[in-house]
Amino acid sequence: MSNYPYIIASFPDLLLDFEQHPVDVAAVVAEVKGQLSEKDCKLVDWLEFGMEGSHLTPHFYRNVRQTGNRFLADWFGFDRKLRLAKVAFLEGKPVQEEFPELDKAEIIFKSADLYQREKLLDRLCWNKAAELVDFDIFTLDTILSLLVRLHIAARWNKLDPDTGAQLFKQLVNEVRGSFQGIKPEQL
Repeated sequence: MSNYPYIIASFPDLLLDFEQHPVDVAAVVAEVKGQLSEKDCKLVDWLEFGMEGSHLTPHFYRNVRQTGNRFLADWFGFDRKLRLAKVAFLEGKPVQEEFPELDKAEIIFKSADLYQREKLLDRLCWNKAAELVDFDIFTLDTILSLLVRLHIAARWNKLDPDTGAQLFKQLVNEVRGSFQGIKPEQL
């Protein structure tokens, strides 16, 4: 059996050294997987596979929905729609699939500053990953959401260390904040 509260509570400790060294996402993922069941590890593998952009094919999107995991289905459903909307915008075509964040995405797409556009798109993705687990406490979906946000923060740590540091701090604070108001008997 997996100990989700322990894994989530340990997450900030896995990131503590980010100011001195870039976070090794693969090492964090390996540490997390080392504490999960085989079934849960397979779901983390789906997430990790999908976080590599070159794997995002129609076949992947179709199969990830069949994992039975709500977070993965919702996250990659959002990811697919956002990517299709971006392509439609770049080609000057209408968006074929509506989704709740489309209005925000279209405003972001119109930004002439490519750097700012990427930051805003990643912020939209960050917020969506967090929103998908708003009502989850100590679940695998919460862990998957943290891993998505870890990937976003690590990307920015490579592109812009100041932005990356801010995102890592936000991630640590969000995880620590999730324990406020939780009574020991709820664990």
